[in-house]
Amino acid sequence: MVESNPIRSTPADTTAAPPPTSFLGYLKSFGPGIVIALSWVGTGDLIDNSVAGGNYGYALLWVLPLSLVFRFLFVNSLAKYPLYNVQNDSSIVRGFARTHPIFGWLMLISFVLYTHLLLAFSFSGVGVALHGLFGGLPPFWWSAIGAVSVFAVTFRGAYGVLENTFKIVLAVMVGAFVVGVVMVGINWPELVRGFAFELPPQSGLFDSSLVASSLVLATLGSMANLFYPQFLREKGWVTPAYRRVQQYDLLFGSVVVLFLGVCVWALGAEVLSTGEGVDEASDIAGALGTAIGPLGTYLFYLGLLGAAWTTVAGSLFALSKMSVEALHAVRPGRRERVGDDPRKDGFYKVVVVWGLAAIVWSLPAAPGFVVLVVISHVLTSPFLLIIVIGLIVMLNKRRIMGEHVNTWKENLVLVVVALLVCAAAVQGFAQVFSY
Repeated sequence: MVESNPIRSTPADTTAAPPPTSFLGYLKSFGPGIVIALSWVGTGDLIDNSVAGGNYGYALLWVLPLSLVFRFLFVNSLAKYPLYNVQNDSSIVRGFARTHPIFGWLMLISFVLYTHLLLAFSFSGVGVALHGLFGGLPPFWWSAIGAVSVFAVTFRGAYGVLENTFKIVLAVMVGAFVVGVVMVGINWPELVRGFAFELPPQSGLFDSSLVASSLVLATLGSMANLFYPQFLREKGWVTPAYRRVQQYDLLFGSVVVLFLGVCVWALGAEVLSTGEGVDEASDIAGALGTAIGPLGTYLFYLGLLGAAWTTVAGSLFALSKMSVEALHAVRPGRRERVGDDPRKDGFYKVVVVWGLAAIVWSLPAAPGFVVLVVISHVLTSPFLLIIVIGLIVMLNKRRIMGEHVNTWKENLVLVVVALLVCAAAVQGFAQVFSY
């Protein structure tokens, strides 16, 4: 067992609490799992699940738990690096760079591109949600207002503010969707049948194979999986002593993702299975309004706002810092000049502004909201493949992981994840270019 090493760097504003020893202590300590869960449950998951539920009922529900199991195993492998590496690194980005210098450059390019790509459709979701809740201004200007609020939370890079905000948003989202599901009701026999491996015929804009591919990528994740090790660093969980609480924390976050996903899916399946298809977020809100009254419309837009805003804030926070870490990995002299805190590097603010500039995709002439969501998840698959390949190599190097190199079972999980992403990517690209 690697001993705790006090020289591992953590953010200047973070003091890690001792690992908990009681059930209540574990509950109180949960944080990174909540932040990562709401960063994952963005507009992509919300719309993908609604599209699948609305167009296909419960027939594709099996994709959610299956992909979440692999996502947990995958992200749990990612969490090994800051906890067990023997290089005194608290940043997994530096681990990739240690594996081979080319990974440092690939991470830097990928993070910068993904920051803009992910926020492109997430800001659109913020604008759609705020417009649905309050009306008045066009969606683009609501997106701009959302960008200002995200700027206020992320520009200073204070993790404590982010975590506390996300806990409040989680409570609001759970409340909104639970109320919606209770008012709509669930067809339990059909829900159970949804765990059969079925691909129904096309209904709506996208056929079931493309929707399934998008769901695999949305729930298994893409670059967003790397956020969790970054949030562990921000929390100060960077020694083996935190492994148990980290696993429970990640499990809790995964359960949150599954719970919210099933709630949204059920809403879509119960009120949108009309044979007309689902193409826009307003289809979902309008159908809920018809089914349970005006409250249904507001509940959906409130949930959409929570999902979109937390994705923007969490992603921008993590990606901006990881971009700086990648820059420092390929340019060590820069780190020596500015120090270990990513916020002290001007590049952090550059990436924040670059991400916020994605509000241009909320302009009226930009592609539709649902199209941006589905296609973006498919097109991010190459980034995830880079992560999986690099992770397999990194976690099997003794000079990096010491005695905690991967077992054959852990390697098997990562190989299966890579195969799933390859299959989904090939299918997804074929379907996207056919439209």
